[in-house]
Amino acid sequence: MSLSLETNRQPTIRQLQLIQALARYKSLSVVADKLHISQPSVSIQLKNLSELIGLPIYQMLGRKLELTDAGKAVLNSANQIFQTLGNLKTDIDNLQGVVTGTLSISVVTTAQYFLPLLLAAFAKEHPQVDVKLEIGNRDKIHARLADKLDDFYLFGQIPQNIEVLETPFLDNELVVIAPERHELTLLPSISLARLSHYPFILREAGSGTRENTIELFKQHGFELNEKMTIASGEAIKQAVSAGLGLSVLSKHSLDFGIMPGLKILEVEHFPIRNKWRLVQNSARQPTLLAKAFQQFMLENGVHILESAVQNNH
Repeated sequence: MSLSLETNRQPTIRQLQLIQALARYKSLSVVADKLHISQPSVSIQLKNLSELIGLPIYQMLGRKLELTDAGKAVLNSANQIFQTLGNLKTDIDNLQGVVTGTLSISVVTTAQYFLPLLLAAFAKEHPQVDVKLEIGNRDKIHARLADKLDDFYLFGQIPQNIEVLETPFLDNELVVIAPERHELTLLPSISLARLSHYPFILREAGSGTRENTIELFKQHGFELNEKMTIASGEAIKQAVSAGLGLSVLSKHSLDFGIMPGLKILEVEHFPIRNKWRLVQNSARQPTLLAKAFQQFMLENGVHILESAVQNNH
């Protein structure tokens, strides 16, 4: 991206804020509403930015607004600039011996069951730290990782095609659940062959839980009898409790999202054992605050959650 050599002008902070908002909301009217400015002002600022760059920064594809390649280049620079400005205050505070700043984390939906406990414990130790938490499906969190928007991401499976740094910090067990009065709850052990005859409720395409479950059955020569797809872990628990089918969920969603009427089945090759990983985009420079959080998770995360599980039971 080359800026005009004649004027040697640079994009303004407001224009960079607008390109970030445009990438997020994909609507000029929503950007105007969120940033509390008029829509004509948004259009004028973005038009001036396009003229400064020398290329269009967004385009309309039908009714959908998308950034052009030039717009994405501006967005990437904007993200880096605002991260650097944020890091400056954090670094100064840390030089004064106070851990401050904003910790930005994006997690897949299953992690919402236990991460707030860890964040609460971290915030108690560092009361001047603000936390920005984004929760979404894998596709949404992958997109945020690719755009380097956050300090950390929590995944059970490492995304492909993005260079990352990963820190395993917690076991993640996937278990089979059934209604508490289901006939299979009476059996001390259940084979995959028998389980394959029962209807299953699975997470949406792209879910790590779904992929791990289907792959396990496939490895042993069986196919899941998929009856329903639901994108919400809470909705799946409701559906299983109502007798609509069996399912596979992270044990954490049961430990910290307790719902009566469910029971974990003893199934061969289960639980599927994985690890929760703190993931960083390797192209994003970690702050001192991020390093402090990473150390906290490694030293205290397991103990905090084990204590919480014991208290729940």
